[in-house]
Amino acid sequence: MRNRPIIFSCALLLVLLIFQTPQFAQDTGETASSPDLARHRIAVSFLRTLNTAEYVSRDKIGSFLPWKPLLAECPDFFGAKFLEFNGLEKNVSRVSDESEVLPGWNLRLNVHEDGRGYDVLLIDKTDKMCSYAALTDESGVIRQSKAINCEI
Repeated sequence: MRNRPIIFSCALLLVLLIFQTPQFAQDTGETASSPDLARHRIAVSFLRTLNTAEYVSRDKIGSFLPWKPLLAECPDFFGAKFLEFNGLEKNVSRVSDESEVLPGWNLRLNVHEDGRGYDVLLIDKTDKMCSYAALTDESGVIRQSKAINCEI
């Protein structure tokens, strides 16, 4: 009987440690050219940050948020630290609340009607040949895509 609280505490600690690192859980491939790879890393970093902000807002408010309210609710997530971490602070003063969130990146964020889910598509507008895009949803899994006949 005395072991139950200890076992429960250890299990709870393990669960908390697992959920503290989802931002670093996915690794992107190294197959793209260096400029493409750098842009793809920015997209993945942006979506990791967006997923984290959505869950923070859901815990506070009880539902996921569309882009403008999310940015207003969690401005620090997309502020100077995000820009500096991704090497964007010299080129960008802030993440935009418009559909072009960063130069050359178009965001489509759709929140389900009940607020319990969302779908995100982040499109690289500079990739005219292969139309690179990164996607995520409330599962937190980040996917990358390109047009048919383009190597990912």
